[in-house]
Amino acid sequence: MSRYLSAVLGLAAVASTVACGSPSTNQVAEAPAVPASSAIALPASIAFPEGIAYDASADAIYTASAQDGAVVRVAAATGDAQVVVPGGTLVPADATTFPGPLGLALDANGRLWIAGGLTGKAWVVNTTDGSVAKDVTVPTAPKSLLNDVAIVGTTGYFTDTLVPTLWRLSETDGAFGEIEPWLDLTGTAIDYTGDGPKLNGIAVTPDGQTLVVVHMGKGQLFTIDVATKAVAPIDTGDADLTTADGLALDGDTLYVVRQGAQEIVTLQLNADRTSATVVSRHTDGLSWPATAARVGDDLVVVNTQFNTRDQQNTVRPFTLLRVPVARLR
Repeated sequence: MSRYLSAVLGLAAVASTVACGSPSTNQVAEAPAVPASSAIALPASIAFPEGIAYDASADAIYTASAQDGAVVRVAAATGDAQVVVPGGTLVPADATTFPGPLGLALDANGRLWIAGGLTGKAWVVNTTDGSVAKDVTVPTAPKSLLNDVAIVGTTGYFTDTLVPTLWRLSETDGAFGEIEPWLDLTGTAIDYTGDGPKLNGIAVTPDGQTLVVVHMGKGQLFTIDVATKAVAPIDTGDADLTTADGLALDGDTLYVVRQGAQEIVTLQLNADRTSATVVSRHTDGLSWPATAARVGDDLVVVNTQFNTRDQQNTVRPFTLLRVPVARLR
């Protein structure tokens, strides 16, 4: 299938003149136009994708159906997509299948870590053969909603949207332990009182020392120090980040995917990540987006269409949207 649904705009050139009206043979070329956003069509069997992860070594994008647990691998260069884990193998038959698998992260060994939503489960899946290396359930299920995951080395940190706990699953000497309540958020700056969703998206800095998380209901960003567990707010001024779902951190640039607002908010973090300034807001081509990953010169965003799941106006095939980062600056 074609990688792009829209053609790349061509170059334009303008002629220059010299003083005294003399003609010039010099030409001044305009900068190349920024490519348009484009869609990657997922297999027809895939419904309501949510999470995303990118394997740079294989140039492959992974997403998963929140409806039945099917995992899809997409060749980033061509857009060709195939199901690599049959639907239903990750979601128990007697469990709530929507939302099923939500946030995804890929480790250095090419394994996919999956946050299991309302199932309260976390999985580690081998992308080579689809086998499940670890299947674990948090002790607070079914009250929990494991929403997203970030990896530091061989440890995964999982956000819980309903229970004030940041969960941790670790592999030591080739063996996985049990998932544990790594950080109790009660009494921290991250407010879990009242109704509505709490923590959702999570990202990790390149040095693995700091986690960045977002409170979906309040639209607030925080850092969490991996060594000390210290929680600190990121001052975003009066920026509206409510309904924030996934986060993608690229150096000091943070992309926040606002599901309900159907937009990508690009923020510039300061050096110590205590504040952030909005650079741009992008809405074109988004359909109830959830998560995002940097892939080459693009930000690839998952269009979930979650808002249509009980209606008749779902558009198939479901898609991933490639947005050139130059359009987000």
